[in-house]
Amino acid sequence: MTTIYPRVPTVLPPAHLPVVRLNSVTLHYMESCVGCGNCAPWCPYYYVDEEFAPVEKAELVRQILRRRYTAAGILAGRVVGARMPRTEEELWELLRSAYRCADCGFCYIACMYGIDSGAMMMALRQMLYEAGVAPTIMKVLARFERDGLYKGHPAVKSAWEAFLKEAEAPVGRRGARVLLAVTLMDITLTRDAVLNTIKVLKRVGEDFTLPEVPFGVRPPFGAIAGDVKAQRDTIKDLVAYAESLSPRLAVFIDGGYVYPQFRFEATNILRRPLGFQVLHVIELFAEYVREGRLRLKPLGIRVAWHDPCHLARRGGVIEEPREVLRKFTDYRDLPGHGERSWCCSGGAGIIFLSEEFYRRVSQLLGTDITAGVSPRESAFLRETEEALRRAMLKKVKDVRKSGVQMLVTACPACIETLRAGLKFHKVDVGVEHISNLVAKALE
Repeated sequence: MTTIYPRVPTVLPPAHLPVVRLNSVTLHYMESCVGCGNCAPWCPYYYVDEEFAPVEKAELVRQILRRRYTAAGILAGRVVGARMPRTEEELWELLRSAYRCADCGFCYIACMYGIDSGAMMMALRQMLYEAGVAPTIMKVLARFERDGLYKGHPAVKSAWEAFLKEAEAPVGRRGARVLLAVTLMDITLTRDAVLNTIKVLKRVGEDFTLPEVPFGVRPPFGAIAGDVKAQRDTIKDLVAYAESLSPRLAVFIDGGYVYPQFRFEATNILRRPLGFQVLHVIELFAEYVREGRLRLKPLGIRVAWHDPCHLARRGGVIEEPREVLRKFTDYRDLPGHGERSWCCSGGAGIIFLSEEFYRRVSQLLGTDITAGVSPRESAFLRETEEALRRAMLKKVKDVRKSGVQMLVTACPACIETLRAGLKFHKVDVGVEHISNLVAKALE
């Protein structure tokens, strides 16, 4: 394998740390927090260490904003709670806090002032990324997607062609009602769910097409890496491609950050409406059930739906999966569900920050990503993985209390995290993408 990215990241002097622009939203987040800590109990990483309470993590960003934008901060500095990181060590400490946040949005709905500390952490990732401080895998995948390298990469091309052969579905067809926006991560982590989604679409007689190449890596990867340019360029590129096919619907099977990025954020980035409607596949399945097109036989299995944070809290898709699952399973809710569902703790790319995942991506791309990992980053990855295991525990307890045989969800990061967490904490409950269960229940 060859290395195509720098082994050592370039780090800007801390004095030149790029700072996010101050606007009405960031000003509100900077000025309105009263430090009450009501957000703390709803953050999974608060139970790892109290320093990771949302109010404490967001304060790190507020300190930087005060130092850059307020007269008091410029003149009095730390006296008024304003400071900039001065050393590379401080930048890495900030990175540690930035990756103790899954951007789940629970702090936002818990805050009486409407402060989204997760958004503050994503802003911190942007500042650090611009300064050259980011996990290697985030840099690699953000650039790989931004530059469209996945479209012609030999290993990716081979994997995609093998997938298309197995799928036996229309490809790149203009005017189909549905564009099933299958990504590289979809066929890597949830290949069975993609194939089963196609099986369902065929069964109901849907007019659909697949893209000619993967619909990005897991777009826009820059959104969680902190690479704003990658985020914008990827959305522009993929929306333009989708519009060239003129579908009525672009449907995703990924219920993580991919869904709200295209459903909501894309219009902000492009400053115009999209030429198609964005749906998650569970919304499409619910539509089929209501129309009587999707008939499902009872499976007699006790299941609960795990609400992916970006699909439920940040996306508003809560009732549709329950509507479908109640048709063919012995359904029950977890103790925490809907907009108050407890986060799996692996969102915002945290589940991908393991040495094992670095090796998997290296194998997929034929590129030795681990060669660019410094001893400092290796220690960071180990600490992050340990923190994730501890943060998972509250969700695991929720699952254990429910008495279900299977947990059903729709986010590859959630699936990876829940499987790892349940196995680590010795809870014998399966985890499946909802497309797999629906396909199994087809009459």
